[in-house]
Amino acid sequence: MSDRHNTQASGQALEFEIWSELIKQSQGALHVFLPLLDRGLDAVLHRFTDGRYIPIQVKGRSQVHHDMVQIVVKAESLIDDDALLIGAFSLDTEGQLDLVVDERTFKQLATHNVSDGHEVYEASFSMHPGRSRWHPYLIPRTQLAERILGMGASEALQRFDADLLKPSERHHAWLGFLGESEVVRRLAESSRLDLFRPFPDLEMVEVLVRDNVTRNFAGLQVKAATVANPTGEAQFRVRKSTLRSAANTWLVCLAWRQEATAFDSECLLIPASDIPKIGTDTGPGFEIFFNPKNPKRTREDPYRRRLAELDSLILEACATSR
Repeated sequence: MSDRHNTQASGQALEFEIWSELIKQSQGALHVFLPLLDRGLDAVLHRFTDGRYIPIQVKGRSQVHHDMVQIVVKAESLIDDDALLIGAFSLDTEGQLDLVVDERTFKQLATHNVSDGHEVYEASFSMHPGRSRWHPYLIPRTQLAERILGMGASEALQRFDADLLKPSERHHAWLGFLGESEVVRRLAESSRLDLFRPFPDLEMVEVLVRDNVTRNFAGLQVKAATVANPTGEAQFRVRKSTLRSAANTWLVCLAWRQEATAFDSECLLIPASDIPKIGTDTGPGFEIFFNPKNPKRTREDPYRRRLAELDSLILEACATSR
């Protein structure tokens, strides 16, 4: 295996080690979304305590020089000043410290050089820091989640409904997967939209979208249901336990036409906060009925959209949220 492949494998292993630590340490208060297409961010963390989405980059080194870990980052890869950069030694070591700093501060404190024709930023830190400029940003690996949460996991868990962490039920797994894939495919047509999936899938948001120009987010839950005869309606169910009314969260409903083996050209795009207004309360959740070909006016009409325009619609959704 080449050095390049070794480096990539080591970097990916480090990333998953950090994701695992964050999930375990936070006890679910931090939810990891991984990119479906790599455009610079390694992950986005969803912080349940306040609903914030936090872009993350991980940079690792597998060698130590003179007891110093040296992190070198190309300037072009620092794409979001508000993103958190986690710099880490990729081999297990006693007293492991990780650099956790926003990219804006990193660029201010790092050494700015040119290497092989590329602008780079370099940071060196020791596992036994003294008066280093990086000292305030060096965090024990065991305290990574607490640093990002701004509090301990036990306190964080008291700030939101624990039912949000229960896995959602999938009664139509195949059609649900097909619907999510259809949405991802259409959104991927826009070069402005970065797409992320949650690992594990525990909350309302199943596809996270980031406008890489405005840096705003839109969280999507995708529902797919078959159009039933003779009513011509597709029936969608949303569980109350996972429902979030955040302004940057949306429900996308796709109607599957069995006779055409395709989704209807119309879909529903509903702000999460509006679901209780138009859905039928069933106790544990809400039911939404959608007839794409219905000539009569219905309460779903304000949310009818053309599926072919979904990428531009989600760009508009991102423009109104953060």
